[in-house]
Amino acid sequence: MINTDLLRDESGVSAIEYVVLAALVALVLVGALNTIGVGTSNNYSSAAAGMAGPPGDEAEAPVQEPPARVPRR
Repeated sequence: MINTDLLRDESGVSAIEYVVLAALVALVLVGALNTIGVGTSNNYSSAAAGMAGPPGDEAEAPVQEPPARVPRR
């Protein structure tokens, strides 16, 4: 049968508790970072859409040449 000393041995219990705790922390971190990432992506998308201007305004602005530089004496 199983040795009674082996059944009473609790030396590995704390290690298992640490593994379960680390797994829970990792799970919470993954969920939080996923939520933050989606929110950040949505913010950047709406900022890019705001900078693009109104829809249908795809005409490119004319490029203005800088004024000619005149040397000073």
